[in-house]
Parts: sequence; structure tokens; C-alpha cells
Amino acid sequence: MTSDSTPGGYGPVLPRHVVLLFTLAMLWGTSFLVIKIGVGHMPALTLTALRLATAAAVMVALALAVRTPLPNGVRAWSFCFALAFFGNSLPFFLISWGEEGIQSGLAAILMAVMPLTTLVLAHFLTEGDRLKPQKLVGVALGFGGVVVLVGQAALEGLGGALLHQLAVAGGAICYAVSVIILKRMPPTPMVGRATLVLIFSVLQTAPAALYFAGGVMPPFSFEALWPAIYLGVFPTAVATLVLFKLASEREPSFIAFQNYLVPVFGVAWGAMLLDEVLSLKAIIALGLILFGIFIANRRKVA
Repeated sequence: MTSDSTPGGYGPVLPRHVVLLFTLAMLWGTSFLVIKIGVGHMPALTLTALRLATAAAVMVALALAVRTPLPNGVRAWSFCFALAFFGNSLPFFLISWGEEGIQSGLAAILMAVMPLTTLVLAHFLTEGDRLKPQKLVGVALGFGGVVVLVGQAALEGLGGALLHQLAVAGGAICYAVSVIILKRMPPTPMVGRATLVLIFSVLQTAPAALYFAGGVMPPFSFEALWPAIYLGVFPTAVATLVLFKLASEREPSFIAFQNYLVPVFGVAWGAMLLDEVLSLKAIIALGLILFGIFIANRRKVA
């Protein structure tokens, strides 16, 4: 971890950290919409396996192109396996299955469990990321921004389709655990580490997907396949590299704020690609979230 005289040990938040955070949120902001399309054509587990297989293929090709070796040693492999499970395999399935039964607005609110969970876990399991009042205020402001964005009506859905809601919340908790695992991993080349994590993710999901498909994947049309391909390339392979780079420089509580930005970018993508109206509440929500990020990191802003 980076050592610095600034409180927290991570130094000031630099412009590149903000750019990486926004890039990550921008990539993941498209995933909920595309997942919703994907589960309309195939089971959630199949979508997850195909998504991860696509991402793994992209990363293997990149690792070969740049001649980056995979991590060696039992410890490095153990961390990669755990990160694959909590960062990809389990949450991808839980969120995809959860979205079969609930609206995306409610899913966004349930995913907001992740920053608070990360804050608590980081306090006890990492160095230099203590639970401080300004971080709690920042998390509260970010959550308020999500509620403003999706509307209070989404909260009325809480309690219905309970298992689907618990699945999405469980996926959010998995992401929090994965950020802690990522911060505690032994140092290895980024591309090689990302490749091994995605290979493990495929090994964890493909057998189950094949089993429930009766041992053979049915033929899919392009209309059914493109969501899995897109999810594999951008919100998985590319996003994994961005996440690893950001995690090498910033603390878990900072990374967790991307979870509040994701639904904002979801609305923005809808405005750009689907001619949806970018409402005033979306702008207010973004303002609240950005203010929350500033408050949580105000002693570190350059």
C-alpha cells in the first residue's frame, strides 16, 4: 500500500483517480440495462458464464500480446480464486438473477449497500482506511443521491420479491468483499493477475451453467449473444483493468463511491442512446454524489 504523511496513508486524491473512478462507473453504468436485456434471452447463470468466458478470452489475448506471465505460487492463486468468486462469479449471477424479479431502480438502491459495507470492512481489514465521521457523511450523501435519482417510489418495492432483492443486495456485499481482497493481494503484474482471475471465474461458473443446461449449450442468435459479448468485453475485461489500476493507488472506501455513480451513468447512457430525457433530478443526484465524494475525501483533495 502507498505510504504518505497525509491522514489515511494514501495521499491526496489526484485528477487521475477521479478519472479512473468515473471511467469505472461509466463502464459499469451500462451493465444493468444490458443484463436486463440478456436475461430476457437466456438464464442468468448462462449469461454469467458466457460473459466471463468472453472476458477471459479478451484478457488471455491481451496477456499473450504483451507477454505478461500469470501469477505464480499458492498464495497468489488463492487470492485470485477468491477474487474471482466474490468479484465476478457470485455477484454476476446474483445480480442477473435478481434483476429477473425486480426493477432496475430498486436494484440501484440495493446495490448502494456496497459502499457502507466496504467502509466497515476496510476499517477492520485494511490499513490507512479508517471509519471516520466525514466518510459516513459522504456515504449518506451518496445514498441520498441514488434515492433522488431513482425516486422514492422505488423504495416502495422493498419487501416484495424478497429473494430477488436479497440476491442483488448479496451481490453488492460480494463486491465490497472483493475490494478488500484486491487490496490485500500480493503484488503481481496487473494484466496477468486480471487474466488469472477471469480464468478462475470461468472455471467456477461454466460447469454449473452446462449442468443446468443439460450438458450442452443451446444455439443462440446474435440478438441473444450480443449482451453477453458486450458485458464480457467492457463492463468486465476493461473494467477489471481499470479497477486494478485504481485499487493500486486508492483506498477501498474511495473505490466504493463508484457504486453511487453507476446509476447516474445508467441514466446518462439512456439519455444518449435511447433518447431518454436527462431530468433535473439526475443532475441533482450527481451533485449530491460528487459532494459526498468530496466530503469523504476532503482532507485529501489536491
